[in-house]
Amino acid sequence: MNDIPLHIDELDSNGWGKAQWLRPDGLLRAVTVPLSLPAETVVSDLFKCKSKKTTGLVAEVRSVTNPSPFRVQPRCKHFSYCGGCTWQHVEYKKQLEIKEKWVQELFPDCPTHHPIIAAPDVWNYRNKMEFSFGEDLKGQKFLGLMIRSSRGRVFTIEECHLVNPWMAETLQAIYKWWQTTDLLAFYGPKQLGHLRTLTMREASSGDRVIVLCVSGKPEYAIKRAQLDQFLEVCKKVAGEHTSILRIQQVHTGSQTQFFEMRLHGPDTFRQEITVGDNTFEFHLSPSSFFQPNSRQAGVIYERALALANLSQNDVLYDLYAGIGIFGMVASKSVKQVISIELSPDAAYDATENAKRLNLSNVRMIKGDVAQILKEGNLPKADCVIVDPPRTGLGPKACEQVVALKPATICYVSCNPKTQKIDVEQLCKSGYTLTCIQPIDQFAQTIHVENIAILTTYCA
Repeated sequence: MNDIPLHIDELDSNGWGKAQWLRPDGLLRAVTVPLSLPAETVVSDLFKCKSKKTTGLVAEVRSVTNPSPFRVQPRCKHFSYCGGCTWQHVEYKKQLEIKEKWVQELFPDCPTHHPIIAAPDVWNYRNKMEFSFGEDLKGQKFLGLMIRSSRGRVFTIEECHLVNPWMAETLQAIYKWWQTTDLLAFYGPKQLGHLRTLTMREASSGDRVIVLCVSGKPEYAIKRAQLDQFLEVCKKVAGEHTSILRIQQVHTGSQTQFFEMRLHGPDTFRQEITVGDNTFEFHLSPSSFFQPNSRQAGVIYERALALANLSQNDVLYDLYAGIGIFGMVASKSVKQVISIELSPDAAYDATENAKRLNLSNVRMIKGDVAQILKEGNLPKADCVIVDPPRTGLGPKACEQVVALKPATICYVSCNPKTQKIDVEQLCKSGYTLTCIQPIDQFAQTIHVENIAILTTYCA
């Protein structure tokens, strides 16, 4: 239905407006209204939608007849349909206010709610972006991000204001090269095609990384001449960088395998972190995880360790440690750091960085957290730091944390919703949530980082 007036009542958990539509038969229907703000009146077209974010009636805004005082002009030409940003139309101070309120509502019984810490940069702050290759039924090629509310449809990026401009420029150059080839975009349901994703990274040092992920099926192997062409395009536009070919093999009934081949440049990139008076330079493998906002990363580490209230006699456990940055930046504040990580590559990076930084009180243990803790022979934990992926820790991992009986748990999360579930389980095991600290490192999006501190007096 077209030209339907709607009044926006509030925002949902996806940052989209919510409204009620009075149908011609007198029944009220809930409507999701992307790109709208509370108290606005909009004229829109209604359609049914089924996606990961919403199911039901969705409105496409045609005009805003009563704009919010917090509405601003979006910067990006793709904003109206791109699935990357949600809030370019929202004043940044209002973004912070909404995020802070969301976190507070998730943890209403927490005695101390620290004010949200704003990002130092609201544009060009992301140090990593993954783009997708796509094709339509007519064979038209696309390279960019997903279209909002679509089922995996890709559109071609011409600009992106969340990353350094060189990434969009390189993306466009690679797109033009791709159009001259017979290479196909990968189609997951049938496991057809060559090209899956293109990932670009930039470290605080200026080091750049480009990763081309391709199908692992032999019939879709990329020829050497095509790789050489790809590499020349990257060198011309991105300048000095590291190029990686990542081959993803998928076999039904078995775990997906990844194989990497370095095509050009150094095998590591350098990332600096300043915490207090200490500056650390980490050397990371191209695929290693690092906080997506380089400048805000130091704030997250510094604030988390300050709230954990560490002392020089403490034994700190960094569980599910990744490359162990939390433990290493905390090493000068504690007696000993024990980091545990299952991934061999991440554990190797952590070990090498600890050696290079001469951190003699940092011990990296490669292996499964549950198995390592079960084997024992480890010192008593005074504090445990966890920084899990968006899915959270889950019940078993929470039990493993509790088994260490630390006096303090510092839980850093990029998804406060799953963090809330884990915190509730930890509290049932004898811990008390003492404070939360939201930190914004994802301006123009609905995402927010949150630190939760839990303490116990159990022996």
